Parts: sequence; structure tokens; C-alpha cells
Amino acid sequence: MEREQMTAEQKQQIVEHFQLFEKASKSLFKKYDAAIKEMKTRFEILDADLEYRFNRNPIHHMESRLKTPKSVFEKLQRYEVPITLQSVEEHILDVAGMRVIVSYIDDVYAMVKVLSMQDDLKIVKVKDYIKNPKPNGYRSLHVIVKVPVYFLDRKQYVPVEIQFRTVAMDFWASLEHTLKYKQDVQLEGIDMFDELKNCSEIIEDVERRMQFRLPMSKKRRANEESNSKNRKLAWQKLSLLSRWLKLVVKNRALAENRSAAKLATESFCAQK
Repeated sequence: MEREQMTAEQKQQIVEHFQLFEKASKSLFKKYDAAIKEMKTRFEILDADLEYRFNRNPIHHMESRLKTPKSVFEKLQRYEVPITLQSVEEHILDVAGMRVIVSYIDDVYAMVKVLSMQDDLKIVKVKDYIKNPKPNGYRSLHVIVKVPVYFLDRKQYVPVEIQFRTVAMDFWASLEHTLKYKQDVQLEGIDMFDELKNCSEIIEDVERRMQFRLPMSKKRRANEESNSKNRKLAWQKLSLLSRWLKLVVKNRALAENRSAAKLATESFCAQK
């Protein structure tokens, strides 16, 4: 049912239902938080072991988040399933989420391979947007794992969605995410999303070439120099888009502050 078509009583019922759900879900969310801590510890141990054995740290950094009760509640509504804690466990696998940012593309697959070798970890689902990018150019490897979490009286497998990506992929995704929620922002003569897709393809090429430095013939070296100029231009465009967007947001905030100050002054004068 569309919210606009709901009566005041129906809206109030949803609000009350959500409040009950939010209160009841506190213990459930602690379980997902524990699962994130468990996975973070595993990655930290793996990174430290790789540093000891091979003198390098493939993990650049990690990020994590828990979906809010409101977000989970709305997702259950979209799925048209009962709004219960059992439904959360049965139908939603990304309440707990992590991003693991690594240096190279091969590091992404190496980390997943290492995880698959841990016999107490269950890999539930894999979506490879690196080999098969989304139409807008988004690239990342999504893996849903179930990790054992030990409580006082039981062991329970809890799902965590892990997004593996390189530093370059993460930069691109952050900029694309910002532009996605600034759809009213336009740059004359430039289709920003086409530019982002093009830059994503250039970034992929750069990453692969950085990882494999093979001997090159004169012809291949000439082609590489030509491609290098194109890649440099693409990076410059991406950087300009990022700086321009920051300026737009800053100027908009200043304009809003001036407008608020003007309204306050007019209100004060009217009262006099």
C-alpha cells in the first residue's frame, strides 16, 4: 500500500509496529555486531601473517556498518514478509556489512581464496562485479559469509556481507555514490555518468598494468605510451569532477545559510 493512500490510523499502526520491532531487535543487532568483530579479527590476523611471511600488507583498510532498524524494517516491508526477528534472520543477509580495501585486483581473489580455506566459515553467496561490472562501471566483489559467533550458551552462524575492492575501485565508488544523490547537479557539456563509466574502464586497465610489469616490444611500448596519455586524461577528468562537486556542495551550503539569515532578519523586522 502506498504511504500517500494510507489513513492516519494505518500510519500510526506502522509507527507503533516499528517501535516494537526496534525495541525487540536490540539483542539481534548485538549478534550482528559480534559477527563483524569476529570477521575484523580474522582479517587482521591474515594481514599480519602475510606481512610476516611475505613482507607486505595487502589490506589497505577496512570499514564496517550495521543496517539501522528502520532500514531493516523497510526492507522486510518490501519483501512482503512478516515483520519479525525470525524474518530478519531468514530473509536479510546484509544486516552486517564490511568493506575490505586492498592494493591489487589479485589481492581481492587471494583474500576470498584464503577465506574459503577456513573450514569453520561458510561462503553463502558470491557476486563478482569485477569480472562482470555493473552498467554504470561499478566494480567490486561481494561475498556473503556465515561466521560462527560464540555466546555463553551456544554457537551461532551469523551472515556478514563483505565487499572486496581495490583502493582505486573504492575511490570511484565513493564519487559515484555522491553523484547519485546529487542528480540535480549538472556540468555543462559533460555527461558525468558516462565519464565515470569511462574512468572506471581506464582504472581497471591501469590496475592490471600496474600489477603485471612484463617485457614490452617497441610496438607495444609505443601503444603503452599512447594509452598512458589517455589514462592520465581520464584521471584528470575524475579528479576535476571530484573537486567541482565539492565546490558545488560548499556553495550550496553557503547559499542556504545566507537564505536562512535573510529570512531571520525579515522575520525580526516584521515583528518590530
